[in-house]
Amino acid sequence: MLNHSHISTAPSSASSSATPRDTRSRRRHTHLGALACAAALVWTSAVSPSGNATPQEPSPPSSTYVALGDSYASGVGAPPYDDDGCKRAAGAYAHQVAGQTGKSLDFGACAGARTKDFYQANTAWGEPAQLDRVGSSTGLVTFSIGGNDAGFRKTLTDCIGGARIFPFVTCSGDKKITDPVDAALDALRGKSTQEGIHSYDAIMAGIRSRAPKAAVVAVGYPHMFPVKGGEGGLIPGRCEGVKKVDQRWIAAKTDEVNAALKASALRHGYLFADPTGAFNGHELCGAKGSWFYGLFEDGRFHPIADGHTATADAVMNALKDGGGQQGAALPAAEEQVRNAR
Repeated sequence: MLNHSHISTAPSSASSSATPRDTRSRRRHTHLGALACAAALVWTSAVSPSGNATPQEPSPPSSTYVALGDSYASGVGAPPYDDDGCKRAAGAYAHQVAGQTGKSLDFGACAGARTKDFYQANTAWGEPAQLDRVGSSTGLVTFSIGGNDAGFRKTLTDCIGGARIFPFVTCSGDKKITDPVDAALDALRGKSTQEGIHSYDAIMAGIRSRAPKAAVVAVGYPHMFPVKGGEGGLIPGRCEGVKKVDQRWIAAKTDEVNAALKASALRHGYLFADPTGAFNGHELCGAKGSWFYGLFEDGRFHPIADGHTATADAVMNALKDGGGQQGAALPAAEEQVRNAR
């Protein structure tokens, strides 16, 4: 979900070899100006469905598994990487799902991806449109997308730096910050249109048209901060420079993205993998130990390897549950979307 594609000095591109987490360099700074500067580096990463989609049939065990999405899917923060652009990592959840399902992995997720990258090629990196990887031989598709469309890069930067350094200035109370996020979420839901953003329903329909018999799992985002807010880092009362009220707002917006993604998946007879429960207590400043890299760490604000293992488990649980996600789950998911704001 974070974009490092235009940051030549980003720590995550400095090395492609994994090292133990407790030996990573934290490069701590001791004044607020450094905190604000570092904040600028942290984030970069209309089809109407049938109302009664039939649950998908299990895919053939020998078919291809196509993993799509942004940096939360490509595995930024779980090196080593097989490239310097998309940062597809050996520790990404896709590799674990491929191993557990016995399928051949076609790994198309890419750091910094937005929904438009499902439809258009990234010629600078030699990357095809992500949906072009899906075809008749595809038996399983997973994807995590929407965080970059919602503008979470700018949001997190705004919540840490600038005027938000001062105690009583929040990003969640600034409509110049919140309105664009809400507008992007409406476009992802299909309630409105916005240039460059494709709705989740359009993506689901696009997958269906290319691989009608594939099992499809839409993968949600974990909470980066505790839902009630946490404390830790250089500034007392905040977590990694973010005030508690803004942490709660970011968690709520993550829930809105997940609710929209889940409702769309269920409408199309697909599955949804929710990692938030497994990450409970493992957010930044979480009580059980964080599964995220912090502001001054390589892979900043991305899940560590433990987080990818938890996400892989969520995907496998969704596949095992299968049709159990249908029925009453869809009305409940759509009600959650309606009540989001």
